[in-house]
Amino acid sequence: MKAESHLEKIKQELVIRKKVLEEVLDRLSQEPVSDNQSQDDGDQAVSSTLETLRNSIQNAEYEEYVMIESALQAIADGRYGICQDCEQEISEKRLKYYPNAQRCLACQEAAEITSF
Repeated sequence: MKAESHLEKIKQELVIRKKVLEEVLDRLSQEPVSDNQSQDDGDQAVSSTLETLRNSIQNAEYEEYVMIESALQAIADGRYGICQDCEQEISEKRLKYYPNAQRCLACQEAAEITSF
């Protein structure tokens, strides 16, 4: 029973974060970076930098959103907390601080090393 209530709490936290991300992503997609008035070279450089920054933030937020969706699906499927690579349990400590983790720490470190 305790495990179910703990899982329900995690699910609720993920759903809340998902809603926040939906709002952020919606706002970012609708915000203009510049007012489209004529700009000098300096204004264009600032606008370009702001556009790059916004896209970077939007990509990071979307990546987290996708991971939350996966975590919620894993809860629904009864496989939450199981590493997608080695199929061992992900530590409670890792899930506490990173509830949308899809890999155990060892597999995550290995994945990060191979991605470089």
